[in-house]
Amino acid sequence: MPRIVRHILKGEEVVRAEPFLLGTEPRVEPPAAGPPSGAGAPQAKITQTHPEYAVIEVTCPCGKTTHIRCDYAQQSP
Repeated sequence: MPRIVRHILKGEEVVRAEPFLLGTEPRVEPPAAGPPSGAGAPQAKITQTHPEYAVIEVTCPCGKTTHIRCDYAQQSP
C-alpha cells in the first residue's frame, strides 16, 4: 500500500488570483452517492494524545475516516 504524505499549508504559502468565498447556504443538488440523509451521525474520538498535540479520528456515515491533528498552543511562562 502506498504511503500518503500530507502537509499543512500556511496562509502565506497559498496564492490565489481571486478571492475564494466559502458559501454558508446549503447545497441545492443532492449528493451523487452515499447513504440517504439521516443514515447516521459522524463519529469522533481522540485516538492519540501527546504533550504537544492530539489526533482526532472522524468517521463519516458513508465510512470515510479522517484524522485531524490538533497542535496545542504554546504556553508562555
